[in-house]
Amino acid sequence: MNSIHRQIGTKIERLNTGDLVFPVDFRGVDSEDAIKMSLSRHAKENRLERLWHGIYLKAGKVLAPEVIARAIAKKENVRIRPAGQSALYQLGMTSTQPSELTYLTDGEPRNIKIGNQRLIFKSTTAKKLSLSDTTSGLLVLALDELGKDQVTEKLTAQITEKLKSIDPKAWSKDLQLAAGWIYNLLLKLHQQPTK
Repeated sequence: MNSIHRQIGTKIERLNTGDLVFPVDFRGVDSEDAIKMSLSRHAKENRLERLWHGIYLKAGKVLAPEVIARAIAKKENVRIRPAGQSALYQLGMTSTQPSELTYLTDGEPRNIKIGNQRLIFKSTTAKKLSLSDTTSGLLVLALDELGKDQVTEKLTAQITEKLKSIDPKAWSKDLQLAAGWIYNLLLKLHQQPTK
């Protein structure tokens, strides 16, 4: 066990500070259980920070939760899309980063605490993940997660402003995938004459 632990430790030392580490990165060294046990020990020895079951961060550098979310999605070959307040933040429609960053995914649901923030992965439908990651897709995801009752005058004005710079190809596709009330709202705001 000690030689396996040292071997994994050597590989960890070669990583950059802030790199994400998964048990699959060490396959071939030993069994899955031995790898997980070694990673757990490295976390106790402060070489790694455990973020979630099977997800570690090489200690020493704080990464933005968005960077961690994209790295997890890439590593696990799953799709993610920001939703609700996270989508509004990404669109620049709120200046305050939410304490909970929510992503819809076709991967495993998770709730990861990173500093004073939380990274939440929520399972969703293929339809929602088919929305583009452009302005129109993010608006649909934000509105869908917030709900009809949360649409204020201020939010409506911000949406109207954002709709001035939408990608026409993505817009058409995203509108077709939107819920009826979101479709009606976005179409109405997009067709308003500009002042």
